[in-house]
Amino acid sequence: MKRLLLISTTILLLFSFSSCTKTVVVADGGMPVAGSWVLAEASQHTSYGWQLVHTGLENGVFDFYNDGGATYSDAATNMQGSWAMRYTSGGYYDRYGDYYSGSHYAFEIHLRDRYSASSVDLFFDEAIVSGNTLIATYYNGNYVSRYVFNRY
Repeated sequence: MKRLLLISTTILLLFSFSSCTKTVVVADGGMPVAGSWVLAEASQHTSYGWQLVHTGLENGVFDFYNDGGATYSDAATNMQGSWAMRYTSGGYYDRYGDYYSGSHYAFEIHLRDRYSASSVDLFFDEAIVSGNTLIATYYNGNYVSRYVFNRY
């Protein structure tokens, strides 16, 4: 009887451990964002169409890491922080300035320079990666802003 109990317990444990799975959460929601990026263009959609804007971030490099960490460096600043891309649903404006409602990726970047207390907090309602380009948009209640990042 003891032998049957030992064999049954061993088989049960083998099946229990063999059915375990490991879940890995990818910080970028499955989109290929990790790597180095530069801000190639920032613009706002107004009644006159898309107008270029200067953000102060055009001369640096954004590094997005697989673990959700992020850095930004230019000649004067070194910021560290995090980034996240999440699959969500709801209303958003796309890269052309058109409104949609449905499932899409939202993107956010949080960076801070601990020495100068400078910070960057960007919340994008919609983001899409196409080849070596990441296009992210947000609506602030008055106009749609579009940021175009290129791989560095």
